[in-house]
Amino acid sequence: MTERLEVQMTAQGRRRELAEFLRSRRARRTPADAGLPTFGRRRTPGLRREEVATLAGVSITWYTWLEQARNIRVSRQILGSLATALGLDEVERAHLFRLADEPPPDGAPSRAELPAQYELLLTHLDPNPAFIVNPRFDILAWNRGCELLYGDLGALPASRRNVLWLTFTAPEVREMTRDWETEAALTVALFRTQANEGILAPEITGLIAELADASPDFARLWRRKELAPFVPKARTIDHPLLGEVTLDYVKLHVANDDKTLVSYLLPPGSEVESQFLKLVRNPGA
Repeated sequence: MTERLEVQMTAQGRRRELAEFLRSRRARRTPADAGLPTFGRRRTPGLRREEVATLAGVSITWYTWLEQARNIRVSRQILGSLATALGLDEVERAHLFRLADEPPPDGAPSRAELPAQYELLLTHLDPNPAFIVNPRFDILAWNRGCELLYGDLGALPASRRNVLWLTFTAPEVREMTRDWETEAALTVALFRTQANEGILAPEITGLIAELADASPDFARLWRRKELAPFVPKARTIDHPLLGEVTLDYVKLHVANDDKTLVSYLLPPGSEVESQFLKLVRNPGA
């Protein structure tokens, strides 16, 4: 009973936060900002409820209930319409979705949001393939060596620049992986372990649901509920240009951050390191 009440109170608190957030952003947005004509003087500078409702394509009654923190469900499409009507930026839009218990669109932050020192570190690690991920396993930044394994990551939508999406939906990554079933199962187990108590967060549950729909293999492995600690080890791949390549695989958590540095290390002074370096410097070679 106590646990059930606590969940209800948490949901009620989220609805109140959502209502207050909507009211604050409505008060901040002027008719001119929203492209609306103004007639006469207004008692308050912001938009009226009926104006937000019209802009978002919902009824004034429904929107009023939303601002009153009533227990109503908001679809992702309506959330997007409200975000546009209220002129929310990327951070505010993501916050709106989370308050509505929905995973934010394009969950990965942009590369520009990372400290410049992260990029510098990745550059110094070339030609060793290296990248930085968040708890969702989104690849936030990467070096040229990484593209020798995962292809042109910059051409992918942010929501698909993700280790799980690449593992389960990219045929070229699957073909390159020597023992795909074992590696895929380990990746899922590592993800579940790293997500830990955050596994019920909307951005995580949304990712899992999308992957399960897209890949029966992911759905099958996820149902096993396996966990695994990370252990540095060597991995062998069948590279389409270089043939069989063995690399050491390491992960390091960034201090005071939720990011993780992942790197495949080439044997120093080896022929394969020279080949990787050549491809990094001359991508078309």
